[in-house]
Amino acid sequence: MHRTWIEVSSRALRHNIQTLKNLSAQEARFCAVVKANGYGHGLKEVAQIAAREGVDAFAVDNIDEAIQLRESHGSAMLLVLGYTLFERYQDAITHNIHLVVGDLEGLKHAETIAAASATTINVHLKIETGTARQGLQEDYFDDAIRALQRSKHVKLAGMSTHFANIEDSANPQYATQQFQRFSAAIDRFRQSGLNPEYIHCACSAALILYPQTHGTLVRAGISLYGHWSSELVEDTVRDQNMDCELQPTLTWKTRIAQIKEYPMGTPISYGLTEVMKRRGRVAVLPIGYSDGYDRKLSSVGEVLIHGVRCKVLGRVCMNMTMVDVSNVPNAKKEDEVILIGTQGRYKLQAEELAQKSQTISYEVLARINPNLPRIIV
Repeated sequence: MHRTWIEVSSRALRHNIQTLKNLSAQEARFCAVVKANGYGHGLKEVAQIAAREGVDAFAVDNIDEAIQLRESHGSAMLLVLGYTLFERYQDAITHNIHLVVGDLEGLKHAETIAAASATTINVHLKIETGTARQGLQEDYFDDAIRALQRSKHVKLAGMSTHFANIEDSANPQYATQQFQRFSAAIDRFRQSGLNPEYIHCACSAALILYPQTHGTLVRAGISLYGHWSSELVEDTVRDQNMDCELQPTLTWKTRIAQIKEYPMGTPISYGLTEVMKRRGRVAVLPIGYSDGYDRKLSSVGEVLIHGVRCKVLGRVCMNMTMVDVSNVPNAKKEDEVILIGTQGRYKLQAEELAQKSQTISYEVLARINPNLPRIIV
């Protein structure tokens, strides 16, 4: 019924959740990071499967994503990792959503809004340890401690930080420094009588490789979806014979819209950047960069049709892409085409598309158009 769609493997996602749970510290709560539309897999679809596996904590980027989840996950802990506008703090209170706050202004505004409605707001104070983005710097620790000690309506539910280079398992020195700074910050706040329930800094790489970072909550991101944070992380897992096998959960499919035959020398697509090197057959696919299929895949990308790799010809257009099906004699209109996934003996994973488009698998997945249908299989 669809010309382009995403299939999410329930089996693979469940496998990844259990694999990562088994690696997590016993005292650490498991949080599924479902921001960016579930890393392109579908926010509600991923949360639905994860909830059935006993996951009851979800991290998103913004308040609107959290409200979407609250509709169907009434008792789950929902954590907004990204910046929340001051005018949306009341939404967090109304829907019992935890907010990450990284500065004094955020803490003070949280107290003001919560006091106005005579209620409590849950905040997770993010500590800047070396990523140079969202987070409270050490110079402001004392001011934050005093603000929290005076606050009657702000509950310090958690403290967090984020690693800048944890994926470089060959040289963990910088990550170690960050963890030491984070640990020192926690000690400082605890000595002042502030004892947050959730201590969290472990992303996918830290969850898998560094159990000392697990704290009381781990945040499983890219690994949840069956992809490695980096080749170094995967190599380290293999070298240490760790019991951690991840299974990609996403298959991206489209269909052949038209097939035409052209003589040698025929230019294909915009800019006349590529011509037919021989007489052959060209399939038109109803997929383009507006769907998230990167324009950098022009003339270098491949798709799978009938288990055969078929090269992208010329430039990827906004809504269409042409591929060479000369070696697929049985290809016909509306046949299935694999953009990411497995067909026959070939695989096309997000990492391959990322390499060809000079980016990372995170971006390949996250940029898949959220309007495309997501189907749980």
